[in-house]
Amino acid sequence: MKSSKQVQIVRQALLLREKNQYTQSSRRLLVDKGYSDCSSFVWWIYLSTLKIDIGMDTPEQILSLKGLDVDFGDMDTPDAARLKPGDLLFFKGTDTSRPFQVGHVEMYLGQKKLIGHNDNGHPGPTVKNLDTFCRERANAGRTYIKTRRFLF
Repeated sequence: MKSSKQVQIVRQALLLREKNQYTQSSRRLLVDKGYSDCSSFVWWIYLSTLKIDIGMDTPEQILSLKGLDVDFGDMDTPDAARLKPGDLLFFKGTDTSRPFQVGHVEMYLGQKKLIGHNDNGHPGPTVKNLDTFCRERANAGRTYIKTRRFLF
């Protein structure tokens, strides 16, 4: 059963589905104006919906003291039974100077679905299957790192 905060955050995330242009410029913070990247999308959802500032980029989010680690990436795909709507899943990127080499974040919606914004040339954020997305990331060498929870 979802909490009211989980329902709110999932609903807000889905309202932006495929409505934003991907950017890593300063416009990435104008999520409600049609721009975002993966981390600004989840930051804006948490801040605008629940007034929780989780940090504006993936290094801040993966280290934020407002979240707790739920699952560590000892597998390519996290156990969906341990995930709750609103959890954030972090994935490796290419920048080795970042904590955990983090490069991407997705939000868990429930029922093995994720939502996040990728630079794939299409409006985002998009909804994806958990298993398929994690497998694709692993095959590209950008594996799952861990899941963090900001709703308690």
